[in-house]
Amino acid sequence: MRDRIRGTAGVALLPANEADEALQRARTAMNTETRRLMAGIGRALCEIHPTLIMREVTRLSYATRAAADLHGTATPHAVAATGLLLRHMPRVDWPEPTAPITRAEYGLRLIKKAGL
Repeated sequence: MRDRIRGTAGVALLPANEADEALQRARTAMNTETRRLMAGIGRALCEIHPTLIMREVTRLSYATRAAADLHGTATPHAVAATGLLLRHMPRVDWPEPTAPITRAEYGLRLIKKAGL
């Protein structure tokens, strides 16, 4: 009987690990809200000083501001939304920038990635 319980426990762990991985992927997947926020950021970058060079601090600032405008400043929802945005918005300075990119070019990339 004990062997049967041990065997069942060992098999039961596998689906749980797969379920945990699936849940983690679902938590980090780009949802509709993230797509809308990213497209809005892209449009703003194309409209406001589009010829300036895009910097990493600008990416961080726009993500934080967009999430705060939707969910409030420093709320748990805003922090989660900022994290999702930053996960899906490509970094500007990493791994190594080949050439400077303008805000408009980066904005167009965001709009295309958002699919809206």
